[in-house]
Amino acid sequence: MSRRALVLVLLLAVAPAGCGNERSAARQLTAKPAAATQRLEYPKVGLSLELPQNFRIQEAGRPGVFRALFGSATVSAFAYRRREELPGSQEDLEKALERLEKAAKERSPSFELSRSRTRRVGGARAIELLGRQTISRSRLRTRSLHIFKGRAEYVIELLAPPRQFDRLDERVSGLIRSSLEVTGRVSPAGGVAKGGGAPL
Repeated sequence: MSRRALVLVLLLAVAPAGCGNERSAARQLTAKPAAATQRLEYPKVGLSLELPQNFRIQEAGRPGVFRALFGSATVSAFAYRRREELPGSQEDLEKALERLEKAAKERSPSFELSRSRTRRVGGARAIELLGRQTISRSRLRTRSLHIFKGRAEYVIELLAPPRQFDRLDERVSGLIRSSLEVTGRVSPAGGVAKGGGAPL
């Protein structure tokens, strides 16, 4: 076989694989979260919420509760049993927000905070952080919720590539906030007894 013919054969062999990868990437960027939802309930950590039906759910090791996958996006949930006093007033929550912003930057130097605020989610006091960070050389946008109830802190985080984030965030974060229920009771077998999130 001539050298020119050999090159042509190799190009033809590689081309379909390349097109397939491009189509797969395009599907990830254009896929939409399903209108139908699935209810996730974790009574051992006092957490329940809804996610779109087409998110793939995986269990996570403590203090993780679950990880939900959708294309290149991930929703992760954590539950911590807290021994220290949790924010009991708006003033306490504002102080916790300042400490959490600092801790987020210390844990991940690549983290860039875009916006933060205090709010109520699921009838509980909460802090919300919106930002960007680099994980394994991939630039990602993130929204994290830190919910305080009873003696527990719950953290729910959405991570997605910038081109996917806005479309997913509007649907997924809104659904989480509207459906979230927490009891504030994390059993020793279902969470970390000494905490493990950012110091409050």
